[in-house]
Amino acid sequence: MNLKRTVLASSIALFALNATSALAAVTEEEAAKLGKELTPFGAERAGNGSDIPEWTGGLTSAPAGYTAGGQLVDPFADEKPLYTVTAENYKEYGDLLSDGQKALFEKKPTFKMNVYPTHRTAPIPDWIAKNTYSNALNAQLTPDGNGVTDAYGGIPFPIPQNGKEAIWNHTLRWYGEGKDATYESATIYANGSRTITAGQLIETYPYYYKEGDLNTFNGNIIHLMLEYSLPTRRKGEVTLVRDPVNANEEPRQAWQYIPGQRRVRRAPTIAFDTPDPGSNGLTTYDQAFMFNGSPERFNWELIGKKEMLVPYNSYKFLTAHSKGTPMEEIAQAEHTNTDLERWEKHRVWVVEATLREDSRHIYGKRRFYLDEDSWFALMADMYDGRGELWRYGHSHPVALYADGNIIARALTNYDLQSGDYAMQEYDVIPYSTVATKDDSFYTPQQVRQMARR
Repeated sequence: MNLKRTVLASSIALFALNATSALAAVTEEEAAKLGKELTPFGAERAGNGSDIPEWTGGLTSAPAGYTAGGQLVDPFADEKPLYTVTAENYKEYGDLLSDGQKALFEKKPTFKMNVYPTHRTAPIPDWIAKNTYSNALNAQLTPDGNGVTDAYGGIPFPIPQNGKEAIWNHTLRWYGEGKDATYESATIYANGSRTITAGQLIETYPYYYKEGDLNTFNGNIIHLMLEYSLPTRRKGEVTLVRDPVNANEEPRQAWQYIPGQRRVRRAPTIAFDTPDPGSNGLTTYDQAFMFNGSPERFNWELIGKKEMLVPYNSYKFLTAHSKGTPMEEIAQAEHTNTDLERWEKHRVWVVEATLREDSRHIYGKRRFYLDEDSWFALMADMYDGRGELWRYGHSHPVALYADGNIIARALTNYDLQSGDYAMQEYDVIPYSTVATKDDSFYTPQQVRQMARR
């Protein structure tokens, strides 16, 4: 891939180090740039002099019309697209597109991108900024890079030195202390049929407990409890996941209750490339949020930083269903409703994962595009074992101005070979990103209680 690199000079110097053995945190001199020429999360504070503005703190106040606890209000509802990228002109914007996006234009000629003015809305609360600064000085990868030590409550490596540090920044991104939400997902097949999946999703993020610290941290990134209500054949199924920050010390723990089996069982296959039933097998478990879980099966390379067209400030898209737009108009036959989507030009870190020779995975290579302001993986290109482009995915982020963080929903993954696609959690029903359950809720015993209801 021919990248137009815009990597910071300081980062270039760091890349010259042996990335495979560089486990140490950055120097005090480097860390001092955070909150100054760099944002607290390590992004370039300055704009590009034309169409990417300076970061000025993100979106921290609600727009007119917003009611606490109510549906999100689009602060940019009155804006019009600057231009539209289509199947006819996408090659003119080739430097701003990923391989997956280009293939999508080729495979689905009605797909388009309405490109709007760029707004760097990702907020960073002061306590998260302080923790991130401390992490910059102290956080380290484990010797094999499959875990993180001496980090808490912030981005672990805001000035990344290698690919594993960058993907850990995504895995440990700031998106609240938890959530409690109902959701719907849709899988749309090339033959015109579709399947709806729905349920209740309750999560807490122990790594980001505001009242916690490194001494009280229990070592888990996320606790997740999911109960399905649709499709009917899966109603009552419950999944529990506890994901650690160091898989070498304790691998992912997962349990399932399947009504037909009438028992709670360990579920070690809820990881890596096991097909995810939430997308009817169109994605893998480690494709959720573009990537999640242990990075152990891949070699990771930090390619550099690049300006790209990415989904951003997707308020219109994520609130459409709650405002009455039928799901069939949001998830259309060929692709999502592009009149609802919003694309902007942002700087992203490009990270490439290549399958290790001693490991197994259905993807031989994956390329991730991480938002420099939030570390969210906004897009991903996925290649099969032969090196052929297979799938492409993107997420739709918005800033929650009441909570001081970013979330990404409507995770959309296209199979470029079959023509099918899946969109997970396409509706943002009002909820707060706070923990509604404590750690004792996320146990096999709780799964049994839910199964008896």
